[in-house]
Amino acid sequence: MRTRTVAINIRVTEGEKRRMESAAKKCGISLSAYLRKLGLGKEVQAISPPSFYEAYRALTRLRDCWKTLPDETIDRYFDGVIQKFLQAYHELEGKESQRETPWQ
Repeated sequence: MRTRTVAINIRVTEGEKRRMESAAKKCGISLSAYLRKLGLGKEVQAISPPSFYEAYRALTRLRDCWKTLPDETIDRYFDGVIQKFLQAYHELEGKESQRETPWQ
């Protein structure tokens, strides 16, 4: 049963609403939950997509065995890690960013 029965209405610009919705989405919660937490002084934190953790694991595997690998294998491994980080970056940015890489 729903315990929240009181509504609070505020006026914002379209741009402000989009930014708040985007911030809430990055935290993995609804806009209402996001604003409620902020209003109550609670911490909100963005969640990292699974591809970020995959990239991190790939990087630590490379760290653990790089001395035994040939240079071309290391290069391919780094390329794969970069692609995983880019995938995580795009998952975080969603449709806000149409660039292929964040530094362009």
